[in-house]
Amino acid sequence: MDTKISLVQRGALKKVGSTFVEAFGHTNALLIADGNTLRVGGFATVRSLEKAGIEVRQFIFPAVPQPYADEHSIAQVRLSLEMDNSIAVVLGSGTLNDITKRASSELDRPYMVVATAPSVDGYTSYGAAVSIKGFKQTLSCAAPLVVLADTDVLCEAPAGMIASGYGDCMAKFTAGMDWILADLLGVQAIRTDVWDMVQKPLRSVYAHHRGIANRQREGIGLLFDALSASGFAMQIMHDSRPASGAEHLISHIWEMEHLSKDGLLVSHGFKVAVGTMAIVHLYEELVELDVSECYGKSSQSWEERKQAILSFFPNETVAQEAIAVSKAKFLEGEALDARRKELMALLPILKERIALQLPPSKELRASLVEVGCPVHPSHINATLEDLKRAVTGAQMIRNRYTVLDLYYELGLFDRALQSLEALSGRVG
Repeated sequence: MDTKISLVQRGALKKVGSTFVEAFGHTNALLIADGNTLRVGGFATVRSLEKAGIEVRQFIFPAVPQPYADEHSIAQVRLSLEMDNSIAVVLGSGTLNDITKRASSELDRPYMVVATAPSVDGYTSYGAAVSIKGFKQTLSCAAPLVVLADTDVLCEAPAGMIASGYGDCMAKFTAGMDWILADLLGVQAIRTDVWDMVQKPLRSVYAHHRGIANRQREGIGLLFDALSASGFAMQIMHDSRPASGAEHLISHIWEMEHLSKDGLLVSHGFKVAVGTMAIVHLYEELVELDVSECYGKSSQSWEERKQAILSFFPNETVAQEAIAVSKAKFLEGEALDARRKELMALLPILKERIALQLPPSKELRASLVEVGCPVHPSHINATLEDLKRAVTGAQMIRNRYTVLDLYYELGLFDRALQSLEALSGRVG
């Protein structure tokens, strides 16, 4: 794995300097933060580094507007790093980490992250989720050499960031179910050690949701550890499959569209939480599916599919990216007939696996609500039509088999979209 040092403990901010020296020696450091994270831990981080004899420069994004992980932000950080041989120390969470991770990777330099909230699993992941020319994608780059988190800081993180991390963690239920589906189809085999690395901590966090809602140290620690484990799993696989399924693809569509509420971008974990509830619903609908309903359903031709993608994405660059992805997984003729037969044969065992993998939607929704996560599109300034649109786009943007591909290949995608209307009565 890329990450060689992971220090998560009370008072860890005081050890930033000594840990930096252990990992990188006495080279210079570039502190990367924004106005918010600088207030949370900037002074303590700089002081610790300087006490260890490290010369520190700073690159600070403004608190408002929030930094956005795109090629422009990455270029800003890369240019600052290029001024000397500094090693980046990023003080923050998801977005700042992704920007720094990619900028450091482009210069082939290691970096260190000082986490400020248990809000994402991207701290320790192998890649960076960024938007390039408007197209949301995960770019390959090394994970941080050092991850450091002070549990005092984590427990005092804004409630919304803790809830965002919980939402990102609960997404591993549906991501796992999508991986089971891909495994049953022989599309992507489950690697047992990686599966356990993600799924076992997930269930522990789910059992401690009340403690997380109350900021209890044990629950917050379990949440951060589970999120870190997901990142480590992605490092091992060099693939985000262990932690990301259709629910994340829904989030990616909203991220590409800059979904915001009250003037602020909706957090990744909040978008993922709403996506997770939608995907749990689609899996529960699948349990009720009669095999006879799968026969005789028409499918799109590739030309129809291509036109649908061009109509969905107004940005030509984004549309062409989506066309390339969709073409790689598009089935027609005998290949599609064979896949449909395989899916129908698998339905009975798939229904059994759904019951084992996914918590009942009512119980999962209640835990998300208790921690403070949104569970309905209206909670993140979206409508059911917006959700249907995001689900439609999600099936177009990644060559990763999910339940959305199952519905599409069975000719039941419109039915899946229509079934989401049932969520209108589950706002709370």
